[in-house]
Amino acid sequence: MSESDGDSSTTESDSSSELDVGNTRFNPLKALYSTKLKVPVPKARLHDNVSTLESKQNTLGGFTERFNETRLKELRAAMGSKKVKMPANGEMPQRRFLPEQGPVLRVRAAKHTRNLFIRHEKGFEGPLAQLKAWMNAKQRVRVYIRKQKGVRGHVSGVLEIFDKHWNLALSDVSETWTRRKYRYSENTLHPDSIVASMDCSARLRRLGIVLPEMKVRPADGKKNVIIARKVPQLFVKGDMVVLVTLEPTEPQASTSKGKK
Repeated sequence: MSESDGDSSTTESDSSSELDVGNTRFNPLKALYSTKLKVPVPKARLHDNVSTLESKQNTLGGFTERFNETRLKELRAAMGSKKVKMPANGEMPQRRFLPEQGPVLRVRAAKHTRNLFIRHEKGFEGPLAQLKAWMNAKQRVRVYIRKQKGVRGHVSGVLEIFDKHWNLALSDVSETWTRRKYRYSENTLHPDSIVASMDCSARLRRLGIVLPEMKVRPADGKKNVIIARKVPQLFVKGDMVVLVTLEPTEPQASTSKGKK
């Protein structure tokens, strides 16, 4: 009897040690099905699994920290505020890049701009070089202008700027040209179809347009007249230029005649 009693007491001690959570011989499988298991903390919070408990304790700082539900909520709220906010409806999500993954800043070299002033700084050769010397010296030049057949006349002024196509910009211009007299030949039109000329200078003045005064004098012969006028500025296209030279000290009247 003594032996049986000893065996039973040993079996009960072994069973109690396997159901003791703090014992090294704790048997969790036996504890699940035993009705004699005593929970060390009756008011302990229940968890679905060990991973849930481990996650909560790691949030608090480890298993050495005491479990605190309020502090756990505060920590989770602080962690949630640092999460990426979802874009609102209709907004495209913005991708986040690391500093080394960002776009490479490309600096484009300034494109060399070619214009007329840079071309003048480089200088010219040949006849254009002489033209530039007159321009720099502010000397008056005479430019002979062509017409469909022959030379129309000439303009004199101070050369302000020019280009390689011989387009010229002049200031303080005196223009002189030759044209045929009006109604020199016999008019074959019916008298009723001839409309008398009208002076529109008053109407142009009301519109703010002031025409330069033209002086007409007879040329050599009876068919042509020489007209002269002065304008502050004038642009001459290069395809109309026949010759460019310095203006003579004593301007001479043009004697060019229109060809038949």
